[in-house]
Amino acid sequence: MESLSTNSVESLRLPLLLTVEEAGALLRIGRTKAYAMAREWRETDGRSGLPVIDLGHVLRVPRHALEEMVGVQLVDEIPVEPEPSTNSEPKTRPNQRRTRTSDQLDLFEPTHD
Repeated sequence: MESLSTNSVESLRLPLLLTVEEAGALLRIGRTKAYAMAREWRETDGRSGLPVIDLGHVLRVPRHALEEMVGVQLVDEIPVEPEPSTNSEPKTRPNQRRTRTSDQLDLFEPTHD
């Protein structure tokens, strides 16, 4: 993977076929809305909705169709956050117990009848 010179964010190439969730993320819509739009595409024979192709129970959104839908060419790279290093020590809480200043029964007032 290539590193961007501006910061520590790495980039991945944008694939030719995107998942419905990836296309939704690019459109900045939620997963449920993206799948609803994909269903609309299939039900209207491509007249409206999110353009998808069915690859045997797997839906994919062609990049070029998404570009046509939004009217702009998508950037060829997607910035992704680098994964945390596995070499670092896991952060642990200090093994300290609080000291009790009072007995827990002192927290309840006795009821008088």
